[in-house]
Amino acid sequence: MITPLNIQTTYPKVYIDRQLPKVTIDQYQCFAEAGLKNNTDFAKECVEYTNSQLSEGIDRIVSEGNRMASIEKRMPDAIPEIAFDNTFDNKDWNIDIIPKSMPKIDVEGYLNLEWEMGKLNFYKESVLNYKKGNEVGNSINMGL
Repeated sequence: MITPLNIQTTYPKVYIDRQLPKVTIDQYQCFAEAGLKNNTDFAKECVEYTNSQLSEGIDRIVSEGNRMASIEKRMPDAIPEIAFDNTFDNKDWNIDIIPKSMPKIDVEGYLNLEWEMGKLNFYKESVLNYKKGNEVGNSINMGL
């Protein structure tokens, strides 16, 4: 008669806590550099440009007035020179590559793994009894 082994098994357990990844790509700065801005930023840029053009115009008018005031100091060519300077626009040409900045990429999400090890318990007496009970004719060979 074969004596059964006395085995106690505790299976391993795995606990998985996860949040699926969420990728957020903000390309606003790249589009803004290409001239595609929202209304608020476009209005701010227009106000800044208008203020700079206003201050440059005031500076130009003041310098022309000071130059015309110095006609008394034997500078008779002031009016034709001012007219010639105001005739042509000086354009600055430049080649540029846009966008200069990279998009902002944020990744949210997590994966937490915790586990408990499993156990396998068997009793030595049962194994010895199992070895002693090997009476079926050498069909079971258990080497300890």
